[in-house]
Order: sequence, then structure tokens, then C-alpha cells
Amino acid sequence: MKKFKINPSKKYVFIMGAGASKDDNLPIQNEILQNILKRKFAMRNRQGLHKNEYKKVSDGIKKLLKSVFNSDVPLENISLEAIFNILETSISQGHNIGLLKHEEIKKYYDMLIEGIMFATLTDAKLKEHNVFNKNPYSPYTVIGKKIFENYKNTDINFSFITFNYDICLDRVLLSMYNEDENKTYDVDFGIELGNYDLQDWFHRPRKRKIYLLRPHGSINWLFCKTCGKVFSRISQQGNPIELVDGIKCYHCGSATLEPYIVHPANNRTYVNKYIAQVWDKMENVLAEADYWCFIGYSLPEADRYFTYMLSRIYNFRKIKTLKNNRVPEVSVVNVNKSANFHGEMISKADTCYNDKCKNADEIRKYFEFLQKDKDVFRRFEVYFSNIKKYECSFREFATKYFSV
Repeated sequence: MKKFKINPSKKYVFIMGAGASKDDNLPIQNEILQNILKRKFAMRNRQGLHKNEYKKVSDGIKKLLKSVFNSDVPLENISLEAIFNILETSISQGHNIGLLKHEEIKKYYDMLIEGIMFATLTDAKLKEHNVFNKNPYSPYTVIGKKIFENYKNTDINFSFITFNYDICLDRVLLSMYNEDENKTYDVDFGIELGNYDLQDWFHRPRKRKIYLLRPHGSINWLFCKTCGKVFSRISQQGNPIELVDGIKCYHCGSATLEPYIVHPANNRTYVNKYIAQVWDKMENVLAEADYWCFIGYSLPEADRYFTYMLSRIYNFRKIKTLKNNRVPEVSVVNVNKSANFHGEMISKADTCYNDKCKNADEIRKYFEFLQKDKDVFRRFEVYFSNIKKYECSFREFATKYFSV
């Protein structure tokens, strides 16, 4: 695999999926529910203050699953999307589900959101996600450190889009802050945070800024339904603040702040005005970038609107009659390493065929069928031409191939 060499005169956007946080010991989406049920949370409070809450959430979700789904089916066969599809439809329609009353369903919905927040909290010390860390393990920090050390005297042409709820990337980018606006790398979330009006909280991004766009929100975003402001509960240095129930709005004080994430479901909507603003900014960033680099992201079916956005922008940029119009170069870091594995199995089937195995054709068809669903590269090749392929972990990409 060739080096991913950064050209200072070009614009880059990195699109992060759940696989990007795997090396930080955080679950990918299809592992979140199982972690909730097993109380397997990355964030383990040393004083044990969360144990009772973890147990309450885990036991509650188990009870919900047994009430809504076939009790004979193993819980690991149930997906997070399936639960949200049923709960959200029930809430919007005002229906009960069997003996579960509408009011109970809303409580379970809130409990599931809380479980996701617990499951995606990192237990890593703040130092791990700091660009001044001399020996970082996190690939987020490795890449951030390379950018920070090599772009001190040049323009910043990097943007990040993350579909993850965790704050590992936030912590890395926020650690680049400097009071001198000529030396800083301010983080721009693409929205007007309520934080900017509060004393001693981080201020509006200045001229040297990096976009960090979160189309699905964050476990540290809190929304007030009364005044409509959204706050990020991360300090200027990136310290995650403990989740506490019943926090009153920092601006109006008349309502309790609620977490805002766009949960995994087939009928995802982006009606919140801040999320809509993030999507608008994403479109601008993708339209202007010379390079799109997807890391740990697989174009899942549930993200159909994002796939549509990518396709629309890419096809517009193929119109060569427009001045200075050209398609971005697309790179894909497939952290699941499935393509090589399936290729090896098909090669074994060919060997078997050479030895006159009667079942060789059936074996080949079977593995090609599996490859159709799991080969991330093939999904991207449906939409984009000449993609650069990196089949490795995010950490390996950050340390071996990412070059500034």
C-alpha cells in the first residue's frame, strides 16, 4: 500500500465511522447493545459511582427486549436499529406495545440513549488524546500530532466528519488550542454553541480552525427544548464532564438539558436545526475538498441520506464543462480486513478445483456471496472511481501510511 501523502496546497476531509474508534477500545455499532446488556462499558468509574446506574440501565433494556421481541430468541440476535425503529414509531404514533404503556416506552427510549452514552464513553486518560503526548497509542492522536507539528506556519486545510458518538477526536483537536490566534487550531463544530456566551468556556473559532462536523450529534451535546440552545460539555482542554441527571439549561435555566444524538434507525431524521446546519456545512466541505478519506466507515444502509449526498456531489464534480471542476480523490481505510480473508478462501477453492474437487464451484459462489455484503471496497466502487485501498487498522494507517 502506498503512503497517504499530504499535499499542503490541497484540501482534505476525513470521514470517520465506528471502526475508527476500535483501537481506542470503543465498540462498533453492532457491539453497543451487547455491551449495554453485559454492562461492558469502557468508562469504569474508580469509585464505583456508576455501578448502580449501569445495572439499572442494563436490567431495564433486558426487560424491554424480552417484552417486545420473541423471548426464545437470543438477545444477541437483536439489533440496536430494530429496537429504535419500534420504540420511535410507537412514540410518534402514541401506541402501546402489548402491555407496555406509551409512558413506559418513552422511559425505555431515554434509558437506551443513556446506555449508548455509557457504552461510548472512553476510559482513556486525557493525556492519551493530547497532541503533546510523546508516545500516543490512539491513532486519533497520532494523526493529530502529525498535523499539529507540521502545519504550524501554513494554512490548515483539514476537515473531519465523524459519525461516532465518542469524543476521542474532539479531545485531540481541542488539545491544539493556543491563546495566540496565530498559533492555535480552533475547533469549529459548524454550529453556534451556547458555550460561546458563557464565561470561561471555549470561545468562537478564530481564523485558524479545523472543522469537526458531527451529523449524528455527540454524547457530550446537550439540548434545551425551551430556548433551543445546544451546549458541548467539553472544556477547552477536552476534559469530559461527568454525566449528571437534571442539569438546568446554562442559558435560560427554565428546562432540563437533554442529550442529543441521532440514534441508529432506518427512519433517521435530521430536523433539529443544529443537526441541519451541520449537514449544510458537510455539503460545503465535501464540495470543496480535493481528497475524501473514509476511515472505518462502510456506507451502511441506514446512512442512505449521506450516501445520496456523496453521490450527488461526486457526480456534480464530474461535469468537466464547469471551470476548475474535478472529482475528489477517494481513499478508503477498511479496518475489518475482510477482503483479504475472503480472497484467500476463494484461492483455496481454486486449489481444491485443481485437485478435481466436485464442490469447488459451490464453495466459490458461497464466498463470493459473503464477500458481496462484507467487502467495503466493493461498496465504494459502486459510487466512486479509482479508490485507493488501505486494508489495515486505523492505528496502522496513522503510523505507517499517513504522512505529512
